[in-house]
Amino acid sequence: MLLTIIFLIKIIIVVSILSFIGLIIFFGTKSLVFRPKLTISETLDFLKVLQVTDKKYSQIMEKRKIIEEKWSKLLEKIKSNDERDLRLAIIEADSLVDEILKSHGHPGKDMGERLKSFRSGELKFMNDLWEAHKIRNRLAHEADFHLPIEEAQRLIEIYHKVLEELLSKELEII
Repeated sequence: MLLTIIFLIKIIIVVSILSFIGLIIFFGTKSLVFRPKLTISETLDFLKVLQVTDKKYSQIMEKRKIIEEKWSKLLEKIKSNDERDLRLAIIEADSLVDEILKSHGHPGKDMGERLKSFRSGELKFMNDLWEAHKIRNRLAHEADFHLPIEEAQRLIEIYHKVLEELLSKELEII
């Protein structure tokens, strides 16, 4: 009789524990409706951030410093308002963006292919970047292509916006 009571108590405890676990699972799945939906790229970006180590962080900061130095040199060329310097600054800005795209892991043998690897809406200034890149190609390949100073400055502003966006996406997590 005593063994039967102990056996029933054990069964009640096991059933209670299983019921409690079942309730947790039930309400956990029901609460998923309220969490924000993450895209695959957002989830992967988050997972990449978790992988950053102290060594990786120092590499990140070093890469940022190099990019800032290159951008500063580029800005010096722009201040001259010399057409040759402006052409060179645009080509260098395009090259800097391309370098970052490579470090982000965008595939392709050239910048055009890397730009095509973006998903729709992944880069806010994609259309502007395409426009700037096409003009850069004309500057690089057409010796007689003339670019007004105002247009050159507008292109540099586009590259600046794109760089800011790319750097805000933790470019360094390669």
